[in-house]
Amino acid sequence: MAGEGVQKIQIQKENEVDDQSTLIAQAKLLGVPVLLDEPKEIIKSTLLIIPEDTAKKYEMVPFLKEEDTLSVAMVDPQESEALNVLRFLAEKEHIKIEISLVSKKLFSQIMKRYAGTDIALKEAIFSLKNDSDEASEKDQARKKDKDTEVFQDAPIAKLVAVIVKHAMEGRASDIHIEPIEGSFRVRFRVDGILRSQLVFPIEIGRAVISRIKILANLKIDEKRKPQDGRFRFESEDGDIVDLRVSSLPVIDGEKIVMRVLDKSANSTDVEQLGLWGRNRAILERRIREPFGVVLMTGPTGSGKTTTLYAFLQILNKEERNIVTLEDPVEYYVEGINQSQIKPEIGYTFASGLRSILRQDPNVIMVGEIRDTETAELVIHAALTGHLVFSTLHTNDAIGAIPRLIDMGLEPFLLASSLQVVAAQRLVRRICDHCREEYPLTPVQSKRIQGLFDVIAPAEKEAYGLQSGQKMIFFKGKGCDKCGQSGYVGRVAIYEVVEVDEKMRAVISDKKGNEGEVKKSAIEQGMLSMKQGGILIALKGMTTLSEVERVTEGKILVDEE
Repeated sequence: MAGEGVQKIQIQKENEVDDQSTLIAQAKLLGVPVLLDEPKEIIKSTLLIIPEDTAKKYEMVPFLKEEDTLSVAMVDPQESEALNVLRFLAEKEHIKIEISLVSKKLFSQIMKRYAGTDIALKEAIFSLKNDSDEASEKDQARKKDKDTEVFQDAPIAKLVAVIVKHAMEGRASDIHIEPIEGSFRVRFRVDGILRSQLVFPIEIGRAVISRIKILANLKIDEKRKPQDGRFRFESEDGDIVDLRVSSLPVIDGEKIVMRVLDKSANSTDVEQLGLWGRNRAILERRIREPFGVVLMTGPTGSGKTTTLYAFLQILNKEERNIVTLEDPVEYYVEGINQSQIKPEIGYTFASGLRSILRQDPNVIMVGEIRDTETAELVIHAALTGHLVFSTLHTNDAIGAIPRLIDMGLEPFLLASSLQVVAAQRLVRRICDHCREEYPLTPVQSKRIQGLFDVIAPAEKEAYGLQSGQKMIFFKGKGCDKCGQSGYVGRVAIYEVVEVDEKMRAVISDKKGNEGEVKKSAIEQGMLSMKQGGILIALKGMTTLSEVERVTEGKILVDEE
């Protein structure tokens, strides 16, 4: 093993200064490689080669296994007891071990990958192995009944509970459990980005899938077609979340995706959502109109429904009858009548909307306008004295108007009913604990200054900014609080088009011509999504790279 027979040198362990050059120098003296960055993905089976308690005791953690070589990161590669443990492991497993020096800070971060799942996983493997050992060829006829017992067995149930608990703790919005290369992989979507969390054997994966299907009241023996279900999970701490379950047949078996519906995360504070200035003023005014259509646009996962829920909460008073038609109902809101469509029995957005209009509603939310029939009914509802919220999949707010006309709506009816169209995207928030200033090149500063200068002074003031101020931006360095990502949570950026008298004339007379709509929107002072993103980046809430990721056109490219 590397690191043996080297003159003993002093390793910084307490009050360690995060100095890469010092660490590199120490590694050179020891004759070992140095690990400076956390590996993006560590296969769980590799991590479990050294048990968590042993790794913690000797401050060493395995991070890569290639053929017969295991790479182990150590805070002190000269620790004799630790080296004896590794020597024993090498002989037992018939592998070579390569040691890398790692800082104590990075070691602590990698240790979080254990996340307590190793115990649950080992128990599940042990349980299934025992069941397999006890089964003989004569028992195969009873295998189907035995499987049902195994899927509800305590170790498998515990493993599922641990996965969901860690998703809650990690602020995950979705849990993906999928077969991949002879095993199963668990990934969490955190702040819109998928991150690998765990890999376990295929037998365990199948049992976990079946356990989840039982919880969600799905057929465990139906593996040929997709299924949807739902169940409620309560952690040991008393936290409760609903999980929306979707199963999908794939080449290697079945994939499960669970949407974590955490009601506490459903913010009703429009400022927390990212609404300021003109955008906020227009939307808060228009949602209080007695009738008309308020339309949110954007791709799947851009937070449209969350924004509409926030508006509904503002209007949720005793004197209003609010009815929603959703697919599916994501958050239960007290005081609001929520209905879920079921296309398989003919209960669609269109048929449901017809029924809702007979329920004496004041406010209606239609989850999505998917077809001409639904669009026509939404307009009809608005023209007959109802306030209707809905969503549409378009790239920007301006594009929604010609899209609706292309769907067959009469321009003059659309002009009469539409109150406001807003588009939104979600960007990740910079972690407050490790935020640091990010320098720009002269070319980048010039480009951003040009976008900033054309924004109205009143709009800048609404964001706490001033004309002529220095272009200072930030990024997250990465710390324990944010899992070294530099981001915690998300905030929306908006583009809002108000349908005023001039816009009504454009829609009615110009048949919603996109160029004319855009011209009129700019004249009324519309803030583009990119400009809105730059404003919240200047506030220190997100990075320019995030704004660039979700908006069209480049910001940080160093080209004139």
